[in-house]
Amino acid sequence: MRAAMAAFLPLSAVLVACAETTPLPSQAYVLDGIPICGRAQSLSKSQIRAAMAEDRRWSSQPDDKIYSIEVASSFEVYIYHTKRNKHLEEYNILRRVDGGWKVQERMITGSALLAPTN
Repeated sequence: MRAAMAAFLPLSAVLVACAETTPLPSQAYVLDGIPICGRAQSLSKSQIRAAMAEDRRWSSQPDDKIYSIEVASSFEVYIYHTKRNKHLEEYNILRRVDGGWKVQERMITGSALLAPTN
């Protein structure tokens, strides 16, 4: 009986850890129909609009919809081009450089990327 309990406890801890999901940041406000979350108060609305304009200018597809924006700091924002979820997220990281916003990199993350392809 003790051996069964000793084997069950680590297994149950792994299952609980896998079942937990990290909550997405709460929404601070909506700007031009786009939810803004994170440290939204650290940037003015005009600064966020400037980051959005740079993101749209940089994008190769003019219809690349912005689903949400996360303000990481007064110098960094993440502009999401997919709905926020753990399955698949696509977003641009923008940083303030010399007073203007510049796209630093495009990120694609999520558990969908781990699925085997045929």
